[in-house]
Amino acid sequence: MRIGIAGLGLVGGSLALALRSRHEVRGFDTDGAARAAATGEGLAAVDRLESLLPADVIIVATPMRAVLPTLAALSPHAGGAVLLDVASVRGPIDAFARESADAARLVGMHPMAGRAARGFTSADPALLAGRPFLVVPTVRSDADAMAVAGNVARDAGGVVTVCSASEHDRIVALTSALPLACAAALAATAADLGTTVAPFVGPAFRDATRVADTPAELADAILLANAGNVVAALARMRTVLDELERAVAERDTDGLREILDRAARGRSLLG
Repeated sequence: MRIGIAGLGLVGGSLALALRSRHEVRGFDTDGAARAAATGEGLAAVDRLESLLPADVIIVATPMRAVLPTLAALSPHAGGAVLLDVASVRGPIDAFARESADAARLVGMHPMAGRAARGFTSADPALLAGRPFLVVPTVRSDADAMAVAGNVARDAGGVVTVCSASEHDRIVALTSALPLACAAALAATAADLGTTVAPFVGPAFRDATRVADTPAELADAILLANAGNVVAALARMRTVLDELERAVAERDTDGLREILDRAARGRSLLG
């Protein structure tokens, strides 16, 4: 297939590198340095978004704030191309598909993968290998477009799960937004102590706060664009924290162990 990728950052670049052995891949990024880096890796890079067309598939892998403008620019000219996007929040994309008269055959394809490093220079096809890809239909998704999305995800090394936009956003509120919020709270709490804890931290603290340095633009999108589900996830966690606080304050060994047992069972489900 002829695949165009709009956005050659960490995820878009990793998709380009993963797909190029099976497909004809072209990429675009507003950053000339990203285009040059992609060219240096043997990828075809174009200097205009419209130059990704014609194509069989266009993958929009821009930052969240640019996803809707990019889809709006591509949709009227997409023809028979399937538009895929990797946005981490589906509600706004779902609304775009319902409300836009020009919306093309649009399917969400969100890989549950990432790392702290950014940009094409950090792209790596191994980032996607074996990772869940949440394929999310819109009102513009036909059976063929869904099949294309699944095939692209599998060709990139992903494991496909199909879910609705609302289910997707509930899931990522728990698996992406809540860890980010907790890491930020833990790091901020340490900072509020008024002294550096750096000489005293071990792997547990470093692991627990790893995503606290998520770039602000990405963190804003993860937390605010999915605010209702994030607030619900935070409220549920606050209930568990309240249980934990009560058990510790009251020296309630049985209550504490019950919470820790629940935690261990939950962790074991992750494999």
